[in-house]
Amino acid sequence: MDAQLARGAVLILRNVPASGFSSVENLLNHALLPPGWQAYDARRQVQLPQRVTLAVPSARDGAIEQQHIDELRDQIIKGLAHSQPLWICLPDEMALPAPLVAEHCHQLALPQVDADFLIALLRRTHSRTGRIDEAAARAALPPSGQLQELSTPTLSFALRAPTAKRVAQRITQALAAAAASPPEAHAPREEITGIGPAYDTARQLVADLRLWAEGGVAWNEIPHSLLLFGKPGTGKSYLARAMGGSAEVNCIETSCAEWQANGHLGNLLLAMRKSFDEAKKNVPCILFLDEIDAIGSRDSVGDNSASYRRQVVAGFLEQMDRVSREEGIMVVGACNHPEHLDPAVLRAGRFDIKIEMPLPSKAMLQHLIAERLQDAVQEGDLQLLARDSIGKTAADIDAAVRSARSEARHSGCPLDLQLLRRHLQVMELKESHDLLYRICVHECGHAIVAWIFGEAITQVRVAAAGGTIERDVPPNAGLPSDFDRQLYVHLSGRAAERLIFNTVSAGAGGSATSDLGKAARMVLAMDFELGLGAFGNSWFGPQDHAQLAEPDRKRLREKLDYAEDHARALLYPHQQLLQDMAADLVQKREFDAKAVRSWLRDVPRKNGPEPVQDQ
Repeated sequence: MDAQLARGAVLILRNVPASGFSSVENLLNHALLPPGWQAYDARRQVQLPQRVTLAVPSARDGAIEQQHIDELRDQIIKGLAHSQPLWICLPDEMALPAPLVAEHCHQLALPQVDADFLIALLRRTHSRTGRIDEAAARAALPPSGQLQELSTPTLSFALRAPTAKRVAQRITQALAAAAASPPEAHAPREEITGIGPAYDTARQLVADLRLWAEGGVAWNEIPHSLLLFGKPGTGKSYLARAMGGSAEVNCIETSCAEWQANGHLGNLLLAMRKSFDEAKKNVPCILFLDEIDAIGSRDSVGDNSASYRRQVVAGFLEQMDRVSREEGIMVVGACNHPEHLDPAVLRAGRFDIKIEMPLPSKAMLQHLIAERLQDAVQEGDLQLLARDSIGKTAADIDAAVRSARSEARHSGCPLDLQLLRRHLQVMELKESHDLLYRICVHECGHAIVAWIFGEAITQVRVAAAGGTIERDVPPNAGLPSDFDRQLYVHLSGRAAERLIFNTVSAGAGGSATSDLGKAARMVLAMDFELGLGAFGNSWFGPQDHAQLAEPDRKRLREKLDYAEDHARALLYPHQQLLQDMAADLVQKREFDAKAVRSWLRDVPRKNGPEPVQDQ
């Protein structure tokens, strides 16, 4: 042991079963390393004088895949960059990595479990002097071949027997019973299938939960909660349930509506507590809380039931704090409107990770449809169907496929592409090319002006029902020029339509979240709330648009007109690019960040708005 703790030492551990990789670090730290020494995974940057760097592969379902071998090589390279002793768990299927030379590495193979191994163990566990009735213990043990099937839990139970002979008898009885009984049928573990940040995060949390259950990581080293939010039908509930199936733990599911159905406030709080108590009884588990935005906020304005809501929120916070102190309970919440939740509910510690589930991308739609159709549609047709389904939710896809299957079953006709298109309401030849082109011009106008002002455009999507653009606004100081830039971006879609078609559609207007709605709220906020407009250093609070005085209406119109004119002037030098980009978007229906960069890489970018002559 001392030799392998010297500076620069490299120890190769062989014959470690894949099921034991996750517990090697704990085993070293709690049983084998001398006092003062600590083993750390090579991926963790820890500088300690008495540290063992540990390179251990991951395993999936007890098997080592190529990606795990590649990851282990990276760990070894990182470990070699430091002088601390490096201990490597090398799987049987992996050769000694090229940087290592066998003559300069100590190699240690863990012994197979046999009678001699168990006798040596029993001398330490069942005797103060190291002497046991070895003959009786050996006679009670099964043949060494059977001992290869001895599991850690079986051995742990056997070692609770008072004498070495009784331990051997328990081992024999357990192995005989296992051989006589048919293997238990386990439900296959579900894998989380899906594309996007929310699915990646869910897979990461499930991996953490599994690792904790195996003893490979402490509970305080993994996130304990996740909030999924987004439009209805995007698959939040489906993903939360899939996490439970993938982690192979209990999934306790409830909702605010279920708590409220129990009656008055006292019954609601009691039902809430029972849900959290059930989670505590079923550790490890995932506690799925659906529709939690129904809890609301204690700061709700004009709420006639403010006292009731405050008590509901307080009760929920109490339960969340209670389970946060328990190990093995991962809380997953889902809601449509996180802005309606009390800020105390959203803080870290209650919900560690908050992630939006947007409408599915084209790749995700193709994945969803393929998963549900099981090769019923050819690959080329599937890509077109996914393209034409942009704007649909995961729930829309599920409902359409079920409905199409039902019609095919009862009519005796095959489940073909036309039937699917009809139920998805994306029939070919019915889409107006002119309408799609106008929508694409609108969204590409947003993309070009946002790019000019240094924003990152992560996605552009269009469908017959409209388009969306996802962009990241750089941090700013909130100067008038910063708000002006946002006004130009908000109205650049409308400006692009006027530039190309000499007319504008109603696509920039509508709800308060429309382009015009956002721009108008921003102008009014500058005047009445932010001290940056007509009234200078004053605050009058949010304004009711319907109650604006005529001078305020006139000022609002003038500022919005100017912003649209400025945006059109910014787009004027790039008319041909705008039209070509929009034509390509008509065909593809979706641009990711890479595609946007490819189109706009030659467009000059500004740090701020500069005077541009209107054309």
